[in-house]
Amino acid sequence: MQYLIVVAFACILGATDTALAQASSVVDKGEYKFHSLTSGALQDKVAWAFDTPGDGSDALGLLLQSMRGARKIVWASYKPTHPNVVELLNGHKRAWGVYDENYCGGRCEDAYGGNKNVLSIGLGVYNTSSSRRWFVMHHKFASLDYSKDQISGTEGAVTGSFNWNENAAENNYEDIVYVKSRPIAEAFWREYKRIKGKHPGNAGVVRDGNLAVAFNDHCPPLLTERFSAARKTIRVAVWTISTSGPRKPNPVYDALVAAAARGVDVQILTDAYKARKRDYGDMNVIPAEMPSQWDHMHHKFAIIDGAYVVTGSYNYVTKALSGNYENVLSVKSAAMAASYGAHWRRLKTELE
Repeated sequence: MQYLIVVAFACILGATDTALAQASSVVDKGEYKFHSLTSGALQDKVAWAFDTPGDGSDALGLLLQSMRGARKIVWASYKPTHPNVVELLNGHKRAWGVYDENYCGGRCEDAYGGNKNVLSIGLGVYNTSSSRRWFVMHHKFASLDYSKDQISGTEGAVTGSFNWNENAAENNYEDIVYVKSRPIAEAFWREYKRIKGKHPGNAGVVRDGNLAVAFNDHCPPLLTERFSAARKTIRVAVWTISTSGPRKPNPVYDALVAAAARGVDVQILTDAYKARKRDYGDMNVIPAEMPSQWDHMHHKFAIIDGAYVVTGSYNYVTKALSGNYENVLSVKSAAMAASYGAHWRRLKTELE
């Protein structure tokens, strides 16, 4: 049985924001919960879930729900080894996907070795002296029900920080977002086809009303577009963020620095282990302390002016912009921003 519970942000945001906050509700499925927009232009077209360490996984639940309801799935996922995900994808009659050979080779081969619809993708070398020497096929997305020749009305996509494996489900802070949109589903389908060498991909940012998505080289421009337009607040939760310099420029970090310089209240939560050797100067960067280096505050989201949420696979580092396969999804929704803002404050309280 499905229950809708109105999210009561009034006590957090103030009475004037109550109408906006009530535009999103929590859908309780018993074993997992997720948020959904319940009014406005994106009503019933956007859903999202957060994960925290421990038993159960709301992100996994929303991912599986989205894919179980799809007649066709094309997917690209960095390390898709969760047993429930493997079972679903291997058992689906019309599912095709790719994983990262360099970072999931043996485990993914064991999981998908008999599935001819699943291929490995290996990218080139980023840094020969690093323990993570290769660029990363870093996506965690699925395009659902998209076909060039037929409009079904059910086309959509899922993406976010959530790696489709047990460590992410049990030990990490994560998010995942579902959007119902044919243009966005097509954009993810094009990226999947590009990875397989069968399509040139997307020429730039793809927009559908209050939704936008970018891939690879186009991720930094979409992020900097959002940060450059900020007037009051930016809240970031990102697993890793590097500074910027002549040798390794980082336009995303530069845009955050510029926003702070013009008076925007910029606060950045990042995994303490990844930040331990970085000097962020005067930027308000808050280390998120996890029990070990193997447990992650793994988010890659930002909230801008209480109006936009951006999320996806993209970490705010030079490696992400210089050769990884990445995506960024932007949603304009005050209700979604309020939900993400509440989650950001929870992270800060629990991890600072």
